[in-house]
Amino acid sequence: MTAADILITNARVLTMDPARPRAEALAIAGNRIIRVGSADDISGLKAGHTRVIDAAQKTVMPGIIEGHVHLFGGAVELETLMLNGMEGFEAVADAVALFRKQRPGEPVLLATGIAHEAFGEPITRQMLDRMVSDIPFIMGCFDHHTMWANTKAMEAAGIMKGRDLPVGNEIVLDHNGIATGELREPAAYMLVQALTPTGGREWLGMTTGESPNPPATAAQRELDIGFFKKGIAHAASLGITSMHNMDGNWYQLELLQTLLDRGEMLARVEVPFHQKNTFEIARVEEAAEMRAKYGRARNGGDMLHCDRVKVFVDGVLETYTALMLEGYPDQPENMGAPLFTADEMNEIVRRADRHGLQVSTHAIGDGGVRRTLDAYENAIKMNGRRDSRHRIEHIEMIDPADISRLKQLGVIASLQPIAGVGVPGSPHEPILSRVGDKLPWSYAWQTLRDAGAAIAFSSDWPVAPLSPFLGMQAAMTAVPLRPDCPPQAQSLMDTLNGFTAAGAYMEFMEHAKGTLKEGYLADVVVLDADMEKTPKDQVANVRPVTTICDGRVSFEA
Repeated sequence: MTAADILITNARVLTMDPARPRAEALAIAGNRIIRVGSADDISGLKAGHTRVIDAAQKTVMPGIIEGHVHLFGGAVELETLMLNGMEGFEAVADAVALFRKQRPGEPVLLATGIAHEAFGEPITRQMLDRMVSDIPFIMGCFDHHTMWANTKAMEAAGIMKGRDLPVGNEIVLDHNGIATGELREPAAYMLVQALTPTGGREWLGMTTGESPNPPATAAQRELDIGFFKKGIAHAASLGITSMHNMDGNWYQLELLQTLLDRGEMLARVEVPFHQKNTFEIARVEEAAEMRAKYGRARNGGDMLHCDRVKVFVDGVLETYTALMLEGYPDQPENMGAPLFTADEMNEIVRRADRHGLQVSTHAIGDGGVRRTLDAYENAIKMNGRRDSRHRIEHIEMIDPADISRLKQLGVIASLQPIAGVGVPGSPHEPILSRVGDKLPWSYAWQTLRDAGAAIAFSSDWPVAPLSPFLGMQAAMTAVPLRPDCPPQAQSLMDTLNGFTAAGAYMEFMEHAKGTLKEGYLADVVVLDADMEKTPKDQVANVRPVTTICDGRVSFEA
């Protein structure tokens, strides 16, 4: 009989295994779960070296699988000024002044998380000048599609009179042709991000899909590896044992591989190839090369792998760049800014699917969702049906005619409950003005679930805070905003499934993780509360006591 390295006892175990949904103890040996059951079932597995964790009748569940994060960027932003939820010029100015006082000598000041409507009027560089005028000051929107910069930053970047940029990206100019300070989409805001200590390397996987050019120096690589360590440790402190990274370039994989080779990976990370609209269509074939080097066959595939293509088909509702089937209510002639034509999307997906690669597509508007579903359906027609599990990220709007297609096509809805408009504390504007009469089919989580779609949950960190418990509370407390809106609030067990077993399924790893089951990977989190007894409006206050990834303790409170 194999002795256990770790025993977790006196627990209220939620296994996420339909065949055995609850238990009171489990045993771990090496990186596997070797027993799930009663205290008596595991008592004979204790040896002299065995560590025993008393869960104190609190919840023990599978490690959280975070299905949509920007790990590098989120890690860097842990050291920036976070403005999430803050409103009013004076409040922000005070926060900026305090942050700067705590960091004297900073050459560039970076803040993030602000909302478009936070000041009650359009944000300008002159407003930022009133806060910081002697050094570059950059303030990012929570959605990471817009940034604002003060005059010093705009001058340092040489963009006070604008610059020609790819379609969908804009340095906003006033009536005199002078920059207002608003920078829309990556090609615009990366010009000021280049002024920061990292030079914006943390966003290259999303904004360009390329590695640093010129290549990062040895010192820069070590700095960046340090950020990854910090970000992964932060995730582990929140009970996260796996992450699906949304930024894909060779550089990030190289850094993560170095971290893995050093034995310093505290969570599993999956990284895609990011097919940008600036690439030739044929370049999606490079994803197969990335998989060949970093696929599951390398290092057993459990801690780091690449088997996926990430695509953006549209932008976001806030900036009118989400692709719509009809014009925006307040801009009837504007249907958004698609990043790929229908033919281009079809060809990208067909090529990736032919290689057996999974595709995950950022699609916010109902037009973006339809274009994505059409491309997935076309791949089936061209390549034949297989268990592809292609994904759509966000689905903030969907046309009723497309709801049933997710199940029909085997498409996974990768959703972020914390972004829901009906979530308590989440601002209603400008979203309500953008969706208008289509609100009943916006953020329609339960509607999609009722239609049989596979649903997984995540945060989109750092667009939103990383805490899965904040996301869980959002999922369970959403309320209809109008009588014609069906309820979308999730049950506790559906919510927990969305952050665990569904995430494993989304990664083709449901046979190995996401469930506490004998023989599965030892990814476990011990909480400080009984989730089944915690009021749904208090779930955000739940905290991990111990996180275990791959059989190793990755966090202890």
